[in-house]
Order: sequence, then C-alpha cells, then structure tokens
Amino acid sequence: AKRYIYTFQAYLTESMWRNETLAKADEFRSYDDLLNPKWRGKIGILDPRTPGAGDSNWAYIWLVKGEDYLKKLAAQNLSIGRDQRLLGESLAKGKLAIVIGLTYYSLLPFVNAGLPVKPVPPLKEGTYGTGGSGNLAIIKNPPHPNATKVFVNWLLGKEGQEITTKALGQATRRLDVDTQWLRGHGVIPAKDQLSVKEYLEAENQSEEKLEKVREPALKVANKLLD
Repeated sequence: AKRYIYTFQAYLTESMWRNETLAKADEFRSYDDLLNPKWRGKIGILDPRTPGAGDSNWAYIWLVKGEDYLKKLAAQNLSIGRDQRLLGESLAKGKLAIVIGLTYYSLLPFVNAGLPVKPVPPLKEGTYGTGGSGNLAIIKNPPHPNATKVFVNWLLGKEGQEITTKALGQATRRLDVDTQWLRGHGVIPAKDQLSVKEYLEAENQSEEKLEKVREPALKVANKLLD
C-alpha cells in the first residue's frame, strides 16, 4: 500500500536550553563545552531511547561527534527524563543548568512567566533539520470525508498555519506566514534561511536518515544509558 505523509513545517532547531542564571551564553561554542566538569550532574536530556527531540538531538550528536563523545557525555551524570514538563521545571528552578531535547512549546509557560530560560546559542557543529510536529496523514476512507477536507484545507491554509506556528513554536513552510520571530527562540525557519537542497541535507526524518543515523544512534543510547 502507498503511504504519504505531508510535512507542513520545516526548520532547524537549537533544542538545547539553559538556565540563564547558571549558564551564560558565552560558555557554549561547541558540544565539547558540555563536557566541562562544572556541568556534571547539571545536564538534563529528554530520553533518547524514545522517539522525539531527545533522540533527534542524540542522533545528531552521534553523527557529528561520534560514540566516544557520547560516552563522555553520558559520564556527566545526565538527568534523563521522558516528561518535558518536569525537565523544563527543573531547568527553570535551577536544579539543572542545561537541558537537551526540549521543545519551545514545552518551555513556553516558563518563558512567559519570566523565568531564566533561554536557548543555548548555535554551536559550531550546527544542528539538524526537522518537520517537528508538522506532519499530516489521512486514513483511508475516513468516516466523514467532507469534514476531513474542510479541516485539512483550514489547517494548511494561512490561518491554520499562523495558529499552529504560534502555538508550537515550529516554523511553517507557508511563505505568507511570518516566522522570523522564531529566531529568538532557537528555531531557524527553513523557508527564511535555507535552500531546499540545504534543508534536505540537514533533515533527520527521512527513511534514509532513520536507517543510517537515528537507528545506529539509538543502539548507542541503549548501550550507554541502560
């Protein structure tokens, strides 16, 4: 059977966040800076053994830094969690100085409350491209086909994309929706910064990237973190 998933978001994400009181922006230039002994026991990560931004970040780090680096990172006494809210709260309260793999929308309540939560500046090794939560599929023979069409047309239209972009903090592909403001939240909209070729080189969600990058990185996570 043929399967199609339409991706309506595309962006590069700096999904590493810091407590501004504990970790200053100029302390981070490279992933190597996470190995500083001062961060031991102060780094949280969304569990890379489960699908999501945690495993996406882990896979990218595996790709650009290798398994030996991940061994050293794991030795930093990582706080591994599957609840984004709890990890975000630990960051906001200063129990953690850095978190890896949290999304903008999970941290938005803390940002809006004026707590010292800021994205880690872009690192020299770069970051990965993703469609985030912006993937749409329709089941075969939906029970209400007309309602399905109405919803899809609204969701992919300008109004729907403005709402989802603001709610999720993830950049739409629509050219008529403003996404420049996302730069302040560690999100680089693909349509504003990248060519199609550049995005396709950076993305991490294709079957090829799953097979060649994310699955091998998952095996490393299972070995180092179990």
